[in-house]
Amino acid sequence: MIARTFRQLIVLLALAVAPALVSGVVQLKWQQPPPPAAGEITIEEARKLGDQVLWVDARPRAKFERKHLPGAVLLNEDDWVRLVGPFLEAWAPEKTIVVYCDGGSCDASHHVARRIKEELQIENTVWVLQGGWDAWLRHK
Repeated sequence: MIARTFRQLIVLLALAVAPALVSGVVQLKWQQPPPPAAGEITIEEARKLGDQVLWVDARPRAKFERKHLPGAVLLNEDDWVRLVGPFLEAWAPEKTIVVYCDGGSCDASHHVARRIKEELQIENTVWVLQGGWDAWLRHK
């Protein structure tokens, strides 16, 4: 009697654990970031470039002043005209420009990267950081 109850308990436990394991595996796969879109670079790829990166923060000034990537320069659309000068002073042709904003749903980095390419005629070395500021925080 005890052996039968124990077997039933084991079967019930297995039935409960199996869906939980499958769910966990599926959720882990969903948490993997998608491949970078055209014009984007991953945090891992950007970090491999080391000192060759000029980080450009496309967030509002208040967020930049609170915290930003080491060595980043502020360049956002709200204050574009005033910030272009300091950006150009920090930029050098051998630098790769990586623009970031808050995270995956933030389009400011894409807008700033587009303006750098179109208005400043800096094209081949401009990327948007996939996942933005949030990606940096996750991979500190």
